[in-house]
Amino acid sequence: MLDKLHLRARIFLLFALVGVAVPVLLGGGLWLASDRLGEGAAGPLVLFGGGAGFAIVGVIVWAWQRFDTGVAAPIQTLVRDLQTIVHANPEHRVTTEAGPILSQLASAAGEVVEALTHARGEVADEVDRATRTIEAQKGRLEVILRDLYEGVVICNLNHEILLYNQRALAILHLSGELGLGRSLFSIMNRQPFLHALEQLSLRLADRPEGSDAQGLTTPVICASADGRHILEGRVSLILDSEQETATGYVVTFDDVTVKLATLGKRDRLLREAIDGLRGPVANLRAATEMLVSDPDLSPEERGTFEGVLSEECTTLSAQLERLGQEYRDIIASHWPMSDVYSANVLNCVTRRLNEEPEIAAVMTGIPAWLHCDSHTIVELLDYLVHKINAHNGVASFDLEAASGQRRVYFDLIWQGPVVPNSVIESWLDESLGEGDSGFTAREILERHRSELWCEAQGDGRSRLRLPLPPAIDDHTDEGSRGERLASRPEFYDFDLLNRIDVSAHADRPLRDLTYVVFDTETTGLEPSNGDEIISIAGVRIVNRRILTGESFSQMVNPGRDIPKASIKFHGITEEMVRNEPPIGTVLPQFHRYVGDAVLVAHNAAFDMKFLELKQDQCGLRFANPVLDTVLLSAFLHDHTSQHTLDDVAERFGIKIQGRHTALGDAIVTAGAFLRMIDLLEAQGIRTLAEALDSSSQMAEIRRQQARY
Repeated sequence: MLDKLHLRARIFLLFALVGVAVPVLLGGGLWLASDRLGEGAAGPLVLFGGGAGFAIVGVIVWAWQRFDTGVAAPIQTLVRDLQTIVHANPEHRVTTEAGPILSQLASAAGEVVEALTHARGEVADEVDRATRTIEAQKGRLEVILRDLYEGVVICNLNHEILLYNQRALAILHLSGELGLGRSLFSIMNRQPFLHALEQLSLRLADRPEGSDAQGLTTPVICASADGRHILEGRVSLILDSEQETATGYVVTFDDVTVKLATLGKRDRLLREAIDGLRGPVANLRAATEMLVSDPDLSPEERGTFEGVLSEECTTLSAQLERLGQEYRDIIASHWPMSDVYSANVLNCVTRRLNEEPEIAAVMTGIPAWLHCDSHTIVELLDYLVHKINAHNGVASFDLEAASGQRRVYFDLIWQGPVVPNSVIESWLDESLGEGDSGFTAREILERHRSELWCEAQGDGRSRLRLPLPPAIDDHTDEGSRGERLASRPEFYDFDLLNRIDVSAHADRPLRDLTYVVFDTETTGLEPSNGDEIISIAGVRIVNRRILTGESFSQMVNPGRDIPKASIKFHGITEEMVRNEPPIGTVLPQFHRYVGDAVLVAHNAAFDMKFLELKQDQCGLRFANPVLDTVLLSAFLHDHTSQHTLDDVAERFGIKIQGRHTALGDAIVTAGAFLRMIDLLEAQGIRTLAEALDSSSQMAEIRRQQARY
């Protein structure tokens, strides 16, 4: 039992034991002395003993406070910082203010951390060196289409189509009408437009008063809903007559799929023309050697002829090498690329693969922004999955995007042995498509200045890694807003959670459980006083994989006004939820999505209170175990009081995408929770019951702290 106590608690018990033992021993000694000296000496001895006892206790308390402040507390903070660096976030740094007593220990710990960071950096540099380019990309090609030659679609803020032209039908390859009133997202991917509108809304809000509407347009790259066509265009806001409020937006776009294929064909023909000259040059060299060896030539003629031909061959060879290098630089620098969201790319690939009965693909991980040609990357990933399937018979794949220090990695993960690099090399020169218009894998890698390699991942799993450049623009929410919005107040009403039966999962290891990490957006912060859910989202964790492709996200009509203060926080307006279903329809859908999984949320009691108040209305019960990442963070990092989602994400090195949206916050929370599992296991917390017990202890401690 004692080994589970914190260092500071053990030291406190030690000083408390001394504080009790010394007065007891002193009192016993004085009692024996008074018995020998007689009754007349008892009074002075009692006064002396009481004063000495108080003085000794005071000295012990003073010594404990100095020791706790100067030694125990810095050691405890140092332990937590080192555990975070080793098990969760290598970029974290030691924050201990050691003072004079532990200055050498803090300095030594800092040196160890720096050495560890340096060693990890050397490993990362060694892996990345093969894919790093000599110079940054010179620029990117942007196609700006004008007039009605482009497809045009006008939507309201609820993303319902209000107007479109015939060119839009042709570009999207639709035989009938788009359908007025239908959602734009039934024909195009959702995430690029949500991100574009968020950026434009922030520009509108930050625009100086009285200025014009210039700058309220942004480029967008997306795919058609079936993933077969890549679209490029722009999104522009439509403002009201006062030029103050957005009422809708215009999307202008064109299909660039064929254009990309045409550019690829042109480049390949140029390559074939250059490579085709290598044969004649080799023949010329052979002829030169034959002429040089002809015995009928005089020595003077032979020397002159040999020198001229040899010089010309050398010059021609150098010229060919120079042209080849220039060709590679041109296609790498001018191939049209843009910032894309990894979830959109992987969603296109998984949709294609899951249409085939012999292959199953799941999108996992935390999405990230990167810079690439999404069309050719989709083709490449689809090609590689089929090659791996044909090589070793693997039929189940995880597709994941992982953010590195300098690159974003697309990983194809499977259960089974690695594919030898010699086999991968043999795949690179095959055409990905039919006929002469298909690229080769090598051409796509050259355009992205990238490469492929296969490596073991542990637990019998392997992965094929494709490193790509990170996004050029900053797509994180941090920095796009002028100030960080206030976080929700913390709730510690765990009476609700204690009523849940966890017996079925209590002794199971945390890493073996299935979780649904969820979040809600609401009209306000008082669920018992009429505030309602306006958005609910969740993402599933299975076998320590975030199944991004199996997420749940739904807006809800709250049946009441949404205060402006809340709109500033989450950006959801009454117009956006007017035609959405009520909670009575959405909550049963979410309940079926959750099933018997363990629920996880940041400040879980807040979200669970909203669900509890609607259970009777919907005729259901959320009897699932619940874990709160606020309380787990407080347990794991008890040296600090900073436990907001932004603070936790920063501590674990997680980049936030879609902050203050239900799905965005759920994905960030899921990433943080997976890192917490490693830290919990490092501290001996391995089962659900142990994690719930730790959370309950922290809830009680913080409830007591709130009283003072």
